[in-house]
Amino acid sequence: MKPLRVTAAALTAVLFAAGCSGTSNDDQAQANPAPTDGTLTVGLLGDIGQPPDPDIYYANNGLAIVLNTYEGLVQYEDNVDTVKIAPRLATTWEVSADKKVYTFHLREGVKFHDGTAFTSAAVKTSLQRRTDVKGGAAYMTAGVQSVDTTDPATAVVTLKEGNAAFLDYLASPFGPKMISPDALAKNKGSDNAQTYLTTHDIGSGPYELSAVQTGTKYSLTQFAGYWGTKSPFTKVELPVYNDSSALELAFDKGDVSAIVAALPSSDLKKYESSGAVDSYLLPTLQSALVTLNPSGTFFKTAEARLAFLQSLDREKLIPQVLGNRSEVATTLYAKGMIPGGADKQEINYKPEVLKAYAATLPAGSTMTIGYATGNPNAQQLATIVAAQMATLNIKATAQGYPTAQVFDWVNDPAKGPDAFFDGNNGPDGGNPYMWGHVFWDKSGGINYFGCDDPAVDADLDKAVLTGDNDLFVAAATKYAAAGCYLNFSYNKDWVVTQKWLTGVAESHNIGANELNFAKLGIKS
Repeated sequence: MKPLRVTAAALTAVLFAAGCSGTSNDDQAQANPAPTDGTLTVGLLGDIGQPPDPDIYYANNGLAIVLNTYEGLVQYEDNVDTVKIAPRLATTWEVSADKKVYTFHLREGVKFHDGTAFTSAAVKTSLQRRTDVKGGAAYMTAGVQSVDTTDPATAVVTLKEGNAAFLDYLASPFGPKMISPDALAKNKGSDNAQTYLTTHDIGSGPYELSAVQTGTKYSLTQFAGYWGTKSPFTKVELPVYNDSSALELAFDKGDVSAIVAALPSSDLKKYESSGAVDSYLLPTLQSALVTLNPSGTFFKTAEARLAFLQSLDREKLIPQVLGNRSEVATTLYAKGMIPGGADKQEINYKPEVLKAYAATLPAGSTMTIGYATGNPNAQQLATIVAAQMATLNIKATAQGYPTAQVFDWVNDPAKGPDAFFDGNNGPDGGNPYMWGHVFWDKSGGINYFGCDDPAVDADLDKAVLTGDNDLFVAAATKYAAAGCYLNFSYNKDWVVTQKWLTGVAESHNIGANELNFAKLGIKS
């Protein structure tokens, strides 16, 4: 995943699912035919929590709306397991040697949902609005000095200083999306169209936001004037389920076509062994994470924080809780983000370190281990670890917190728990800066407790100018020494679909836990 990122973010809502329904695979397959009315139904677990405004929305759950109603200049390439920039509304681009000037050649024949043509003027308007509304991802455009729109088919973006991550900013699922300048001007109001965009969109994507029933359902309708590929689905329904038992039951009955990143790992075996549905484990940049609160009593010192992190038996916990969608993380950044794994994570399982430290604590020492309400994987991890603390005479409690409260801790870290387990989260994009900035800089959005080292921030800010991997590694190493953070596991995106749905892998990219509905189809 970020302020507010349910990020980074920021957290994908997942709850304990119900057990098997008892329906046989053959019976279920017969009961779940493909729709004949052109409607695709994708279940959401928990409401999206924010309006689907691309410059405000900063959460995983609900990106399905943003990414199917809006488009950026570039994106990450679909259906590959590495970070690769691909065209979207820009067909080609050039970058100056000093990484200050980015020249984009724009796709012709693109129309916004209000019928106006996409030109370089929209690039200028879109980047400026991102800066003006000052949302969590405003840092992506804060460095823009000017946008030359002299040629309607070419946008020349000049930055205040070099930025090796700028293309990743634009490719990010949370990156700037192109909006209609005319629609923005018409509906700007007093808040730069933020109110309007709670129930409408002004993008160019394959679908339009056609209905909003907050907390109940969101509806998308296929945009007839879309320039690209169109699926057979003329309508997409996104019903909201408040617990995974109901979502899973709806899927098993065939009322839901697909579930994306919304079921707990405990359901993996059920669906992977079912011949009636398809189960996909797709590449992401995401991880399970552990963050510790230096503002609380228990983890005031780096000694205490590092001792706790070394007490976590990831080789045992990950298979037990997260299953085969996850593996032990060995690097400080996302998997493969630094070539050769030079950012090696040196936190290894040494329970004797915490045992020795615990022996020095006063009797009755307490600890609260938090997790996001509705995240069963994180809840199970927190519960297991809390029980382990009891063997050291530390009274630990596992406690759930609503997402809005989680993202408010940075304003007063003392209100937060001592530790927080994040079952699945990730960077804004594929550049190391987009990991380090959001997780380690206190202004980044997913540094929940504001644990900050100015030297780390300085290294990151310097590294992003040129893309210097040595500086990125230096920043990571310094931050790891503070003991506020552990990259717990590398995670994959788990998608389950009805057997008739095609194009799932082809519609997915490493940057987002969502699908491009325009690339989906029905098996003939």
